[in-house]
Amino acid sequence: MQIKSGQSVDSLAMRQLASNAKVSKSEREELDEVLRSREVATIEQEPDLMSFPFRAKRYQVINLSSPNEPPQYQYGELTNPHDIEAFLTHQDRLSKEQSDILRTYIPSKDLLAVMDKMDDETLTAFVDVLSASFGLDSLFGHNKEKSQQLISLMSDMSEEQIKDTVDTLAHLSDKEINDKPDSPILAFGYRGPAEIQLHSFSQTADHRSHLQQSIHFSKLTHQYVDLLAENRYSEGDLMSINQHLQESSFEQSRGIIDMAINVKNNDRVSFLNMLDEVDKDSENNIFEYVGKQVDVSQYTGAYESSYGGYVLFTEKMASESQRTELYSNLIDSYENQGVGLMEDVVGHLKDTPPQIQSNIWEALNETIENNPALFDKSDSIESWMKLRLGSFQRDFENKQVDQIYDIAEELDVPRDVGQLEWVKLSTLY
Repeated sequence: MQIKSGQSVDSLAMRQLASNAKVSKSEREELDEVLRSREVATIEQEPDLMSFPFRAKRYQVINLSSPNEPPQYQYGELTNPHDIEAFLTHQDRLSKEQSDILRTYIPSKDLLAVMDKMDDETLTAFVDVLSASFGLDSLFGHNKEKSQQLISLMSDMSEEQIKDTVDTLAHLSDKEINDKPDSPILAFGYRGPAEIQLHSFSQTADHRSHLQQSIHFSKLTHQYVDLLAENRYSEGDLMSINQHLQESSFEQSRGIIDMAINVKNNDRVSFLNMLDEVDKDSENNIFEYVGKQVDVSQYTGAYESSYGGYVLFTEKMASESQRTELYSNLIDSYENQGVGLMEDVVGHLKDTPPQIQSNIWEALNETIENNPALFDKSDSIESWMKLRLGSFQRDFENKQVDQIYDIAEELDVPRDVGQLEWVKLSTLY
């Protein structure tokens, strides 16, 4: 490749070439002279490059120090001209706006493999999902990693799986954007009309982790990527889960995904059977109830002070192992009693703290196993709840109140918060 005197040259392009290529001193002087004089110059191209039929020639990388070597090509991670052309052809299937969105993601073999298996409708929906739930302009840095993980997982799927996955992601994306419930509790404090005298945290609760968990578990699409990454279910089972997710609310979907991820291996069949039987329209929907385990706001207790106003106390969210224990108790109840009894129980537990749920189900299952005749009547669950639920709630409240008093006394200026009585958090906003 040579630069002839009297030919035009793009000064910016030449500076880039001069900075990236290895050239001799005389060649540098010649380049500098051309740039200074602003003479018109052109780059004489190789004939075989000029006749190359693909648009990949736009992404050629030419080594000036070895002009006789054939040109190399690179577009993102793609280096094969045929792959580059195929990728650009997929971009042509999109509108200009969507094509611009796709260009923000690194062209790769995995992404190309995914798009190769998509019809126009699926590709359009997929780019919409990327933009809405995995946008690279997000303030939080997880979208890039999650999008790359998703694309990698989808690259090994069949065409049918990919379409089903995109349909599921599109539904989840819509739910997390439009139907996510507002929470009055954020990691950095309460935001509601009630007068808050004190908001304290337990020793195990961490502001930063609460914020991260709040963000993660409000992103159904990201949770779904975690489910795919676990690779716990067959193609058929996963498509069954997808079907239920596409028909479920935000709260139900959050519970389904977390239970699917954390249920014990030997409980997966029962989980799938329960998923088929649960009534999505029931006001005591089991998976909506399960979803509260990963709702960070549920881990803040509210207490009314005898001096007026309220005191809030936030605890650490249940760990994966703790949630697995709860799900095991739920599966035991399902296998022995069925969905009907479970929905009856959920009706009594909906407004109780998530921290005590596993203990309640364990005690209930044990009572039924030891005294099955006690549960022959239609009001058996109501009677058991009247007898036992209060003790679980009181023990929980007493432990929290003791911690609140300790924290109030240890403040730089100790505070008397008065007598505290537990109230539903929802009454504060």
